Amino acid sequence: MRKSTLFAASGAALALALALAGCSAAPQQSTVEQKTTAAQQEEPAQQSEPIKPSPDKYTWYVKDYRGTNAAAVGYTALDEMRHDRYGKATLGIVYVSADGTYIDPSDEESLKQYVVYDQNLKPNTEIKLEFQKQEDGSEYDNLVASKSQEEVVLAVKKIGEADASAPCMTAIDSSPDKYSRALRDYVGRNLAECGYISIAGSLADHYGSGYITMNIIADDGSYIEISDEESLANYLVVGQSMEPNTMISMEFSKKADGTEYDNLVSSQSVRTLDLKVSKLNS
Repeated sequence: MRKSTLFAASGAALALALALAGCSAAPQQSTVEQKTTAAQQEEPAQQSEPIKPSPDKYTWYVKDYRGTNAAAVGYTALDEMRHDRYGKATLGIVYVSADGTYIDPSDEESLKQYVVYDQNLKPNTEIKLEFQKQEDGSEYDNLVASKSQEEVVLAVKKIGEADASAPCMTAIDSSPDKYSRALRDYVGRNLAECGYISIAGSLADHYGSGYITMNIIADDGSYIEISDEESLANYLVVGQSMEPNTMISMEFSKKADGTEYDNLVSSQSVRTLDLKVSKLNS
């Protein structure tokens, strides 16, 4: 959860049991062969997809995170969220688990226990960057005004566990410019992974230079204390009031000379989103 200021049987055991059960009906394998067979059944080899090289500072491609240890993905920033660098920009990294368990992006030791097995944006999904401009119209080299994608959702599992049905794997549409953003898929996320606690004490999420506020509705009618991050981690999102990829349009404030500010949103078509949540089993 970002700060408001900155913001179950093992596959190996199963493979071994199958190997032992087949001993009476087939010639006995050597110990090395049995271990090799068990390893192949437990963890299929992950074929990493070659990522296209960036042709310029404006164009980058989503990495293939599958098979990567969760702690080896990106870095934890000052907002206590995980980020990964793409040129002069960064994309947020959101970890999700099949059972809804909260994966703390700032807990390196905990992350080392997990491996990525799926991602919502396919490898080589194009990311387009726009850069802020100086008064004379020339671009800054390192100040990004807008990016076509803002985050990648990574499904993770404990090392050695079998792949599960990954939640939140909706591919979010790219934003064509700073005026449009596609609504994210929150269903299947732990509530503590849905944005940040704003200075006003509400749960919100960034969309470009704008943001939307979340209205949290518990399925049993319970009151949820938004400011209590540990409490948020006890809930799973099971529904949202608008479909993922609903386009959010934005208008920007203008300067005295009529030119637009890069990051001051004056209005947007979606301001709030209802999230229905269910309490996780303790």
